[in-house]
Amino acid sequence: MTRQAAANTSRSQTKSTAIILKVAQSMSQLSIAALPRNYELVYEALSGRLPQLSRDLAALGATPKQDALDELGLKHHLIAHGALAADRARATAQEELNDLALQLRHSLAQRHAFRSQLDRFKIRLTSDPVAGLTEFADDAARLRDAAGLLMNEEQAFLTAVQSSAERFAALEGAFAESRKPLNRDPVTGLPNRLALSARLKTLLESEGETEPVALIVASVEGLRGLAEQHGAATAEKALGKLSTLFRKSIKKSDFVARVGGQEFAFLCSDVTEENAQAIAQRIRQSVEALRVALPGRAFTAETLALAAGIAVAQPMATPSDFMQQAELALSAARAGSRSGVLVYSTELGGRRDKIYSPHAA
Repeated sequence: MTRQAAANTSRSQTKSTAIILKVAQSMSQLSIAALPRNYELVYEALSGRLPQLSRDLAALGATPKQDALDELGLKHHLIAHGALAADRARATAQEELNDLALQLRHSLAQRHAFRSQLDRFKIRLTSDPVAGLTEFADDAARLRDAAGLLMNEEQAFLTAVQSSAERFAALEGAFAESRKPLNRDPVTGLPNRLALSARLKTLLESEGETEPVALIVASVEGLRGLAEQHGAATAEKALGKLSTLFRKSIKKSDFVARVGGQEFAFLCSDVTEENAQAIAQRIRQSVEALRVALPGRAFTAETLALAAGIAVAQPMATPSDFMQQAELALSAARAGSRSGVLVYSTELGGRRDKIYSPHAA
C-alpha cells in the first residue's frame, strides 16, 4: 500500500470510526437496542439530513420505546423500515381475511340452523291434514326456498373468500422472494446486516440450542482508501474477491454477511473460542495475501489488512448483546491489538467507555 493511499485510508478510518462512535454513544445513552433499523434511524437523525427526524427523536426523550422508534422510521420512510412496513401490511391483510372467513362460517352455521327449523316446520304442516288445508305450508315452503337461496349465495361468497385466502398464502413465497433484495448486499451478493440480525435471532432463541456459537466481526482496512484513491470500480472488484474468499473460509453451515462499508460478520456454530480465533487469523492472513490490481498499472497492486473482534455466545445471550460484544472487541482490536484479532471479555466490557472515547478513534 502506498504512503498516500495509507494516509487516505487512515483519514477515512478516523472519520468512519468517529461516526460509528457517535451513533453508538447516542444509542447507548438513550438505551436504544442495537437493531439494524435503529442504527440507520439514529445515523440519519445525527446526520442533519432529516431535521424533522432529529426533532421527532429528541421529542421521545430518554429510553424511547421500540414501537415509538419504529413509528418514526416508518413516518420518515427509512430504507431499513421497508421490511417492517411490508410485514405489517401482510399481517393485517391476512388477519382481516381470516376474520372475514370466520364471520362467514358463523353466519352460515346460523343459516343452517334456521333452514333445519324451517324443514321441520314444513314437515309438521304437510303431515297435519288441518294445517295442510291452509296456506301456511305454501308460505313455509317459499320461506324455506328463500333461505336456501340466501345460503347458496353466502356459500359461494365464502368459497370465494377462502380461495382468495389460499391465493394469498401462495403469494407468500413470491413475497419472500421480493424481500430478498432487502436482505442482500447489492455489491457482493452476501447477506446484509438485516439478514444477520434475523439469523442471530433464530439461532440464539431456538429452544434446545446447546452448541457454542461465535460471532466474528471484521473490518477490512484499506477498502475506503481504494475507493477514494482509485475509484469505486476498483473497490468493488476488491469486494468481489473478498466475498469469494470469505465464502470459502467458513463451513457451508456457517454464515457470512457484509454489515457495513468495510465490515463483515461471520457466524460460526459449534466452535470454541480458540477455534474462532484460529478462523479469524486464517481469514486475516488470506486477506493480507490478496493483491488488488490497479487500473492502468500492470505491475502495481494494493494490499489490504483486516482486524477482527470475536464474541462467544453466553447462556441467555440476546442478539443485540452478542453483536455489541463483537463490535466492541473489534473497536479494541483496531485501537491497538498487535495480532489484529481480539476476543470480547468482561474486562473489555468494563473498558467500553474508554474504547468508545474520541481519543480511541
